[in-house]
Amino acid sequence: MNVRNGATVAELSEATGISRPALYRILETLRTAGYVSINLRQQRYCLTMLVRTLAEGFSDEDWVTQVARPVLSALQRKVLWPVDLGTFMNNAMWIRETTRQSSPLTIDRGVVGLRFPMLQGATGRAYLAFCPENERKQILANLSRCPESGNEMLERPGELKALLDRTREQGYGQRYGEQPTETGAIAVPVMVGERVIGCINMTFIASALRPEEAARQHLAAMVRSAKKIATGVQRLETEEPAGDAWNRGYQDKSNTGKDDA
Repeated sequence: MNVRNGATVAELSEATGISRPALYRILETLRTAGYVSINLRQQRYCLTMLVRTLAEGFSDEDWVTQVARPVLSALQRKVLWPVDLGTFMNNAMWIRETTRQSSPLTIDRGVVGLRFPMLQGATGRAYLAFCPENERKQILANLSRCPESGNEMLERPGELKALLDRTREQGYGQRYGEQPTETGAIAVPVMVGERVIGCINMTFIASALRPEEAARQHLAAMVRSAKKIATGVQRLETEEPAGDAWNRGYQDKSNTGKDDA
């Protein structure tokens, strides 16, 4: 469902071999539990943010709370403007963490869980520019199948390609002179190897800064913060879950005891 921007029951049945009646029962159970939502008009089922908590050991929530949150707080104290962490899911960008409540320069109150179309903001543009080419092609194909407000640039592929090329060249995505016109934004990718696991976004008052000036003043600090988050995520991904470590230690002691006997 995540790869295909949601899926119909027929598509899921074809992909899994599970009968449609069984899939309806499974999907209704997942929907009731909050892991799946349904677009009634298109009859497409999509994963929700809650599904990310199902991972064993290292989870998506771990790196947002343990790694990204303190880094974003430190960055906001340095740049003063509010900063957010956006991550990709279901072919859109979602605010996962924000400092808007603590920034003295906040003029809007974006909240955690807010969804943005991929091509509408700086985070989505940065994500698309820096993610692997095969992922980018899949996302754009998904967006074309399910048009929505904010992604109109899909109808102008030459302009879209130029935007993504420029984003890669300058090292950041940007939004300026677009809705909401009172603010602008720049965003940098958080990369673990070839993966883009999220984007750091800084929002500023459009009448006070242009993106080029915002980048001149703050891009280096944003890039350093993105690298700190990436390093922290890599550390979390390689750490052994506490329960596994305890079990392994217990087994070692048990084996040692048997040998001594």
